[in-house]
Amino acid sequence: MNLERCLNLVAFIFILMSAAPAISADPKTEIDFEKQILPILQNRCFSCHSAPKTDSDGNVTKPKGDVQLDSVKGIEESRNGEVIIAGEPDDSLLYQRITLPEGETGIMPPSEEANPLTEQQIDLIRKWIKGGANYGNWKGNQSQHKPSSANSNPHQPPIMPPITSLAFSHDGKSVMACSQAGLHVYDWPTLNLQKMIKVQAKNVHDLAFSPSGDRLAVGGGNPAIEGIVEIFSWPEAKSLRVLKKHRDSVTAVAWRDVSVLASASLDRRIILWDLHTGTPIQDLQGHSKGVSSLCFLNDKDMLVSTGIDQSVRVWDLTSGELIRSMNNHTLPVHDLALRPGEARLPVIVSAGDDRTVRFWQPTIGRMVKFARFKVAPLDVAWLNDGSKVVASCADGRIRIIDPDLVEVTDEIPALNGWAYSLTVHPTDGSIVIGGANGQVLRITPK
Repeated sequence: MNLERCLNLVAFIFILMSAAPAISADPKTEIDFEKQILPILQNRCFSCHSAPKTDSDGNVTKPKGDVQLDSVKGIEESRNGEVIIAGEPDDSLLYQRITLPEGETGIMPPSEEANPLTEQQIDLIRKWIKGGANYGNWKGNQSQHKPSSANSNPHQPPIMPPITSLAFSHDGKSVMACSQAGLHVYDWPTLNLQKMIKVQAKNVHDLAFSPSGDRLAVGGGNPAIEGIVEIFSWPEAKSLRVLKKHRDSVTAVAWRDVSVLASASLDRRIILWDLHTGTPIQDLQGHSKGVSSLCFLNDKDMLVSTGIDQSVRVWDLTSGELIRSMNNHTLPVHDLALRPGEARLPVIVSAGDDRTVRFWQPTIGRMVKFARFKVAPLDVAWLNDGSKVVASCADGRIRIIDPDLVEVTDEIPALNGWAYSLTVHPTDGSIVIGGANGQVLRITPK
């Protein structure tokens, strides 16, 4: 080898060695929130997602979609603590929204208002969340919204967190609602607030009465820290047991019978609990992202779950095995419900962010049909006779669907903002929906 080639080779090796530390260190570089992330939020998000403001006439402007991004507290309390989940960008609502295809409903910033974030901006946000979502010394907007003098209910301030779940007591005389403000008990049919019940979980996502109606399970937790299920007596509302094994917020609870409860979490796990001992008896793992909803089939030996991973999954509880995974949804799935009655082949309905409600026969792993909406359905339920499906949607409307024709037979304007949750009265067929700013409303379908 001549001298010139040798010198060139040495120089090339030196360049590689010099570059190597910078390349290998890049993934470990900590993202500075105030220098790198905050400017993106300030320039692209704060105009729509800031703390509520009151003008001189007393009118309140609320953050769009009830998502507040201009303070740490606002981020942690918005949308049940799912806006930013430390360490889990794919499960964080913020990251999901900024990575939607251009023109898709729900993309942030909205296509009609601004251009999408750049790939570099999206990558910075992903790395920041993946690295633990460290805000440094930033706290953000510390101003407090002042209650209006027109507010006559001392229990309910004018700005309330969204209602995340609703359930009727078995006698149909009370409606339970949960939000980040805790557990609310409303009288039926007046919907007057009777009392508020303190719960251990910082964020509350779901609630369900036991088959006997004398127990109430409430699921929630502290995002990216722990999941909490609390069991209350009813109607005394006394806390009987607290279950803590999940590593992230509990998003759904479902009773198998009076002594066994299932809970689902953003930690991607489903746990079945023995309520006599307070210990897990099964730990079902198979979802690749957080689990959002649960439903037992009539024989109670099969459990259906949905997830942020866009799937509907069927579990055999005698073996603890995942027996079916149905992946027709193209975006996260919010909820599912079993059609009432003892059909030979059970039918469930699911609601997804892809703006569809889909009908399934889970025991054979078949999607039967689907209906597409203009906006995302957020919660679904069947009328008591199984004749219709009711969906609460992101535009605050209720849609009634004929499951045989797969057609929307009625569309009812209901709430201002997103309608997150609904429940059907056990006997009279009335619907109660809950949504943004703690709204709870009665709807009587035609």
